Amino acid sequence: MDKFIVFAQNQSLFAIDLTTVREVLFLSEQQITPVPNTLPFLLGLTNLRGEILAVADFGRSIGTESTHRSHPQSRILVLEAPDPRDVKLPLMKVGLAVSSVEGVQSINSENIVSAEEVSAELAPLLRGLYNLQGRLLMIVDVEAIANSDRW
Repeated sequence: MDKFIVFAQNQSLFAIDLTTVREVLFLSEQQITPVPNTLPFLLGLTNLRGEILAVADFGRSIGTESTHRSHPQSRILVLEAPDPRDVKLPLMKVGLAVSSVEGVQSINSENIVSAEEVSAELAPLLRGLYNLQGRLLMIVDVEAIANSDRW
């Protein structure tokens, strides 16, 4: 059994491998500076204890409603993933703004099934789907997010 952090984006539930989540921040408490001429899903940059971090809106990146920045439940998941484009810096940190975090859940990775019937925007970002007591969880692939050409 592996541990995953479960979060909601609008009416859908997602999960990310807990080993890739470095911390969870309150979105409303984090100052984010917009960057001109970037794609709409990029909220901007934030200073996280002296480290500059790009923050993406997960809702916009998957083609749904954007995350409400001032909502008290909205969070930033600080994710760390390998960056194959840079051998000297093995880990890449990004912030992912999400609607809410439900908590940590144990998931049997062997029971994750293919995610063929999801939107075209979402499919490349998923490892698969998981049935959690009758609730559908979409398992996010952090490496796919970090390695996306959009960055």
